[in-house]
Amino acid sequence: MTDNFKIIHDAFAQAGVDVQTAEYSITEYSLNTGLSFKFGNLAELLLFLGATDSERTEKIKAMVVQANVDPNNFFYVNFYKPKVAEL
Repeated sequence: MTDNFKIIHDAFAQAGVDVQTAEYSITEYSLNTGLSFKFGNLAELLLFLGATDSERTEKIKAMVVQANVDPNNFFYVNFYKPKVAEL
């Protein structure tokens, strides 16, 4: 699993996106982008994101439920650069 995370971190570095500030969507399918990754379950995603506090964990769990994705089976997380509001 750690090797998989290294591959993901390398893809973020190549894309010039910071993992901690990246936005993402959770789906049952890949968007086939360079920042679309398959996670085995919710626990693996939480580990990758470093979600240790209950507030962040609950937010991510809610996203999974809203996406109608089974947290115990694989799903895809499609990351993208944060959107910047224009004034």
